[in-house]
Amino acid sequence: YKTFGENSWGLTACVGPKGYSGEFGAMPAMSKLQGNDGTISPSGVAGSIVFTPELSIKALEYYYNSFPKLWCKYGFKDAYNLDYGKPWYAEECIGIDKGTSMLMIENYMTGLIWKYFMENEYVKKGLQKLGIIQKTKEAAKV
Repeated sequence: YKTFGENSWGLTACVGPKGYSGEFGAMPAMSKLQGNDGTISPSGVAGSIVFTPELSIKALEYYYNSFPKLWCKYGFKDAYNLDYGKPWYAEECIGIDKGTSMLMIENYMTGLIWKYFMENEYVKKGLQKLGIIQKTKEAAKV
């Protein structure tokens, strides 16, 4: 797809040229029938910033500098697609995508989100049951 490139990625559920779809992700989530049609969502990149900070920041800067139609008063619109006839840009700025973007950017900047998330007793118990973290004396009291 023309849309995809070194600084143009971000697969996640989003609005596409044919409406909202959860099938714009990568396998195994995307449908075998539809699959991705070249639609990219900046929230997929912003949500990845804690895992790929340099790549994510470079992609977000690329979107901002290269696609003025992708920007609205709340930040990035939900998605864009350069392969759908003429270039297509979502009209929507979807709140759940803004929320994910803001939370992960805050987490990248301060670590605040993961800090409080990992202090939650249910999260600790779940991660212990999965064998992801080991039980500590402090955790045994929970």
